[in-house]
Amino acid sequence: MKTILMLTNFSESARKAVISYLKVHSRLKSDSKFGLLNVYSVPKTGQSQLLKIDDVLERYAWQDLKREKKIIDEIQELGKLDIDLIEGQGDLIKVICQLHEKRPIDLIVLGSRGSNILKQLILGSNTSRLVRLAKTPVLVIPESIDFKKPERIVFATDLKECRFEKHFERLVKIIRFFGAELLILNVYREAKPDARLFEEMMNLYLKNIPHSFHYLQNNDPAAGISGFLTHCRADMLALVERPGNFLVKLFRNSVSNQLALSTETPLLVFHS
Repeated sequence: MKTILMLTNFSESARKAVISYLKVHSRLKSDSKFGLLNVYSVPKTGQSQLLKIDDVLERYAWQDLKREKKIIDEIQELGKLDIDLIEGQGDLIKVICQLHEKRPIDLIVLGSRGSNILKQLILGSNTSRLVRLAKTPVLVIPESIDFKKPERIVFATDLKECRFEKHFERLVKIIRFFGAELLILNVYREAKPDARLFEEMMNLYLKNIPHSFHYLQNNDPAAGISGFLTHCRADMLALVERPGNFLVKLFRNSVSNQLALSTETPLLVFHS
């Protein structure tokens, strides 16, 4: 992965996510370029006040970004990392899209307050908008954990995703980068689906990547996924976000909502 964009709002959870991710990434000896981004909003006010507030907020953003960079630079095990400090104003998604046009972003990393990542996605938040609208894979790290190198990544699928290799190549690149094993999971409600064609395609896409297929019957797919994550001690959950908002439909309809929402597993979302 060449370009990693890390988001910060200068909170402890954001800092913890950035630093724990960088510790893992730096051990993999990758020649990557990092960006540390803070996007701020200017409150609505009179025109004369707007210019003054804009200047103040921009100055504070730069000061805080430099402080975050100083904290990262003082961590010996990270060595000297190439990190650009980026401040933006206005809409987070718009700023990220503009950055992506200038230089393609391979992964966006951000921290999540609390462990209820999925709840945030359902109820709506900046995290939810980013996951739904960003064209780049998004890795959300709950503040309750230190990110570690994933050994097992669970890809939860309804077998309709990734019909073409180009839709799947983003996930493949991330799996290869981490050197992880991929566990492909389908949770079905009634009859087990015929997945022969799906498995044939996946076997072609996943050459030289350790992978396996798993099928579970559960009337509550969200609960099935959560239980599987615990059973196999997964280090990351990967999902595809596509039109129709699969994430929302899956977890909003969960009959064991608390179980589905309490995962402390990092969530990787990519787009078909």
